Amino acid sequence: MKVYAPNVHLFAFQLDKNSNEPSVNKNFIWKTGDEIVHTTLHQDLHLCQRIDVNKEPDNPRVDLLKDAEVIDNNYALSFAGKVPLNQTQDVLIKGFAHPLRIYDSYSLWLNLRRPEQEDDQPTADVDITFLSRFNQNNCLTFKEHPLFLGETLLITAWLTGAKDKKVVKQIAEECLTAVFPDSQKQLPFNRQGELFGSPIFEYGLFSQISKYHHVLIWLFADEQADNKFNQCTQELLDLFFFRTKVVKAYKDSREIYKQLDAAYLQIEAELDKVPKLGDEQSMFAANLTDLKNQLKALPQLALRYTRLLRNLEDYQNTIAINAYNYEERLQKIHAIICENINFLETFSEKNCPYFQQQINADLGYFRHGSELLGRAIDSIRGIVEIEQAERDRSLENTIQILGIGFGGGAIASGVVTTHIDKINQPLTAISPNNPPHPFYASLLLSIVATLLFIALGWWWINKGQGRKN
Repeated sequence: MKVYAPNVHLFAFQLDKNSNEPSVNKNFIWKTGDEIVHTTLHQDLHLCQRIDVNKEPDNPRVDLLKDAEVIDNNYALSFAGKVPLNQTQDVLIKGFAHPLRIYDSYSLWLNLRRPEQEDDQPTADVDITFLSRFNQNNCLTFKEHPLFLGETLLITAWLTGAKDKKVVKQIAEECLTAVFPDSQKQLPFNRQGELFGSPIFEYGLFSQISKYHHVLIWLFADEQADNKFNQCTQELLDLFFFRTKVVKAYKDSREIYKQLDAAYLQIEAELDKVPKLGDEQSMFAANLTDLKNQLKALPQLALRYTRLLRNLEDYQNTIAINAYNYEERLQKIHAIICENINFLETFSEKNCPYFQQQINADLGYFRHGSELLGRAIDSIRGIVEIEQAERDRSLENTIQILGIGFGGGAIASGVVTTHIDKINQPLTAISPNNPPHPFYASLLLSIVATLLFIALGWWWINKGQGRKN
C-alpha cells in the first residue's frame, strides 16, 4: 500500500539540570538528534555548537538556536538529503531540528519527511515500507539516560484515495511495522480516534509503564487536518511535553512503590524482633544491647521510609501540576481550532486521574508503615527503659547489701581485735602444737562476720521489696 508525503515528527524531552555525576552527558538530547540525522542522511548538524543553552535564562520558553543561525525568523535548523527509494532511484528527504527550553527542560522537535512538492510538482506516492528509511538501526528510540524524560513519535501521512479510508487501521498497522520492523520493538495498540477530521491511532499501554513508548499515527484524509496541525504546532509540542512529564512522574512513582514495598517488608521483619510487653519469655530473651542497637537502626529506617513517601508525594504533585498545564494547552488548541479534540482530552480526563488515584492508594497503604515504625520505636524504648531500671535497681541493691556486709564485717573486726586474746585461747587448745597467729584469727572471724551480714542484708532488702510489690 502507498501513502503520500509521509512525515516523522519526534518530540523528545530532557531535564535541564546540573548533574553531580561527571559521567552524565548533559548534551544527550542534542547528541542523539545529531546521530538520528547522521544515520538517516549522513549529515552532521552539530547542534551543540549551534545552540545557546544559557539564552534568556528567566524566560519559561526559549528558542535555543543562536541568533547567528536564525534565518528569516526561523528558529529551526533545516536540512535535506537523498535516500535510496530502490536500487535505481534516490528520493529527496527534508527535515528540521527545533531546539527549545521549556521551563525546567530541553525539548527537541526533529522532523524527517518526504516533501509534498519537489520542483513545484507534487511528489509521487511512496510505498509504506519507505518509512523504514527514517528509523534505521532503531535510531528514533532514545536510549536510557538519567536526564531523559521521554518522547512522542508522531507519524503523519496522506491517504491516497477514498479506498484507503476503508482500511485505515490496516494502513496504520503497516506504518507501525515499517518504522519498527522488529516485532519485539513494536508497540501494542492502545486506541483509535479522530483528530481534526482525520483518523489517528495511538500505540503504547500504561499497563506496561516500565517499557512505555508513545507513538501516534495520523492519516490525513484531506487538507483540513494538515492545515490545523500547522496552526497549533507549538501548542501540540507543549501538550506532548506536559504529557511526557506526567508519564515520567508516574513511571518513576512505580519504582518508588517497589522500594517502599521492600522497606515495608523490612519494617514488618523488624517488628517481629520486638519483644512483646507482658510476654515474660520474650522479655527474658531480650538482650539489652540488641535492643539498643535496634533502637538506633529503626530511626534510620524510618528516615529512609519517610523520604520515599515524600518522593511519592512529589511525583503526585508533579502529575497534578503538569495535568493542569496540559488542560490549559488543550484550551488554547480548542480556541485556535474551535472543534472537537476529544482524542487529546482523554489523557487529562482519564489517564491523569487514574495516575493520581493510584498514588493516593499507595500513600494510604504505606503511611501505615510510618505508624508501625513509630510504635515499634516507642515499644523498644519502653522495654529498654524498664530493663535499664531493673538493672540499675539490681546494682543499687547489690551495693546496699555489700555495704551492709562490709560495714557489719568492719564492726565485727573491731570487736574481734579488741578481744583477740580471749578468742585465741580456744583456738590454741584445738591446735596446741601450732596455735594460730592473732592476725589470722581476726581475719577469719571478720570474713565470717561479713558473709553473715551480707546474707542478712540480702534477706532484709528482698523482704522489703516483697512488701512493696
